[in-house]
Amino acid sequence: MRRLSVAVLALVLASGVLASGVLASGPAVADALSDAVSRGTIRLGVRADAPPFSAARPDGSFAGYQVDICEAVVAEIARASGRALSAEFVVVDAGNRFRMLADRAVDLLCEPTTVTLDRRGLVDFSIPTFVTGAGLMARLAPGPVAVPPLGGGGVGVPENPPRRLGVLAGTTTEAMVKTMVAAGALSAQVIDVATHGDGIAALSAGLLDGYAADLEILIDLRGRTTTPDQFVIADRLLSLETYALAMGRGETALRLAADRAIARLYREGDIVAIAQRHFPGRSPGDAFTAMVILNALPDR
Repeated sequence: MRRLSVAVLALVLASGVLASGVLASGPAVADALSDAVSRGTIRLGVRADAPPFSAARPDGSFAGYQVDICEAVVAEIARASGRALSAEFVVVDAGNRFRMLADRAVDLLCEPTTVTLDRRGLVDFSIPTFVTGAGLMARLAPGPVAVPPLGGGGVGVPENPPRRLGVLAGTTTEAMVKTMVAAGALSAQVIDVATHGDGIAALSAGLLDGYAADLEILIDLRGRTTTPDQFVIADRLLSLETYALAMGRGETALRLAADRAIARLYREGDIVAIAQRHFPGRSPGDAFTAMVILNALPDR
């Protein structure tokens, strides 16, 4: 029996060595950063309808707070590699963005992506790029409400929430609102919409009593209507959320490159100019300021 056990052990060890040899000689794991540098282009996943973070311009280009941060990442990679690198914009939506990363159709998500623990099981995230929260916008409110500071103010459910509440399908706001309704914390009929444009159109037409989305998106949507005075945004947020750039699971090199670029924006103060460009007239709130200070990481 002892002789047989030794023989079996030897066979197992030999198999392990053989297997490790096969694995070692197999093709290398794909690296999005190296592939992008080799191509000379990096594919940025952008949204067409999520201003002021990521949106299409009339000329077909894309702009937004998250887009500007991604372009800083592209510049950082080009500087570090010593090679020219251009951005290729690929349109994603709230429903397919993580699948696009998994399928390697995009390298980096440059849109309002909230970090959650479940999502960390699917993709990797950079250091935080923004802090905000889900807000509520209603039509024909009794009076104007002051716009909260950049990054949001207090948290709480409005005293009189809207009865028919629209949300963008596939977002953390949708999940959060439906959880609040199921728990009895919010009394509303939740109606999914395909785009933010559909949501504001339904609110304008009276098909919705309110629309829920991240605060800065609501402020931008309100400003784009022909009658902004007819829309009011509650001064209390339903949640607090953190944005970051997302990349494929295990893309360590790309994540570090993104972190270096974002930390540089924070250390050198360039993030302030980006914020002022996309959130004109808004002062940074305490949460936004704390995010910048805590993530202005040194290179060494």
